[in-house]
Amino acid sequence: MTLSFTACSSSDDNGGKGKIERPKYLSDAARYKITTQGSTWKSLELTEDGRYFIVHDGSVTGSSSQDNDDVIVSGSYEKKGNRYVLNTVGELTITANNNSYELLLTNKGKSLKLSAQKSGTLPSTKVNDELCRTWVFSKCYIVVKYDGKKVYNASSTSANELYDGFKSAINTPEYKDKLKLSQDKMEDIDGLRLLRTVTFTHAGSYYVTTTDSREDLMNYWKWINANELIIGFSENEDQISVDDQAALKFDNGQLIMVDSQSKGREEVTLAMEFQPVHTDR
Repeated sequence: MTLSFTACSSSDDNGGKGKIERPKYLSDAARYKITTQGSTWKSLELTEDGRYFIVHDGSVTGSSSQDNDDVIVSGSYEKKGNRYVLNTVGELTITANNNSYELLLTNKGKSLKLSAQKSGTLPSTKVNDELCRTWVFSKCYIVVKYDGKKVYNASSTSANELYDGFKSAINTPEYKDKLKLSQDKMEDIDGLRLLRTVTFTHAGSYYVTTTDSREDLMNYWKWINANELIIGFSENEDQISVDDQAALKFDNGQLIMVDSQSKGREEVTLAMEFQPVHTDR
């Protein structure tokens, strides 16, 4: 796997252990791909638990990143009648128009009208409904083995602490020339220091939010094996790779995501724990 965990979340994203709630806006959730010629908007998605994500084309908006990465704007929303009130953005009205949709966004007397196509959605099943929501990062566990011996074995709620310990352990004179896989994982571990939330949706998209909103991103997911809870990830909606995957587990209201890889005599396991963000926040 590499869930490129490098995306926005407000500081009040508090999760909690226990039963996973049914998302408040399950029937309203959808991703709309913008088709309006010349628009900087690429998509707008309303999520199952009351979050919205707007993706702007970085090459058009002048993204601050060297690669002109897409710009992600996110926040919470509420439904009032047939309107959606998007926090800090305005009021959204969605109207079906034959095989397309018209999105009307109004804010402080100004309006923006966009045409869009609605993305397909996964069916409402127990596992899909449990996964598709916003999760806040809470804890990480890392194990590095070489020839069956544990080189590094630690868990913490502090990604900074784990990164420093991991870096120190794999760069000792005894192992620094042997742990090639661990060296390749350094960027992933480093990215955890920014990670705040991950949101999965029934539209097959996932959003990663960090403490630096310039690093927020949107990619795609699908089940490699839904029965075994094996999930695949990709930057391309139509090319989900079985090589980029993780095993999931739901435990006492938590989501646990495990990436275990081996190469030669080396094995690296990274397990991340997430708490669900309450739907009433």
